[in-house]
Amino acid sequence: MSDKTDSPPPRAATVYVCTNLRMSGASCAGQKSKAVLQAMQRRADERALTGHPMVTVRSSVCLGYCGDGPNVKVINGDFYHHVGLDDIDAILDAAEKPKRA
Repeated sequence: MSDKTDSPPPRAATVYVCTNLRMSGASCAGQKSKAVLQAMQRRADERALTGHPMVTVRSSVCLGYCGDGPNVKVINGDFYHHVGLDDIDAILDAAEKPKRA
């Protein structure tokens, strides 16, 4: 029997990326939020494989602030606007930090 276990990395947080598409006016989907979602999911998985806490990244319906999208919300954490691919690591870093009381 081995003392070593292959346990998954600790779970840190859930992050929601708005992918809402509005027929008129600004929307996150119209501002490439699906590309942000896919890249953030891929990057979160890569980081978990290297020992970072596991961050779950999910699609969300409208988070409001449609003109400021893509919008991202870290549960029990910050809200981000105008998110681009260059922001992904910083958001994942913030999601890995202990949750606020």
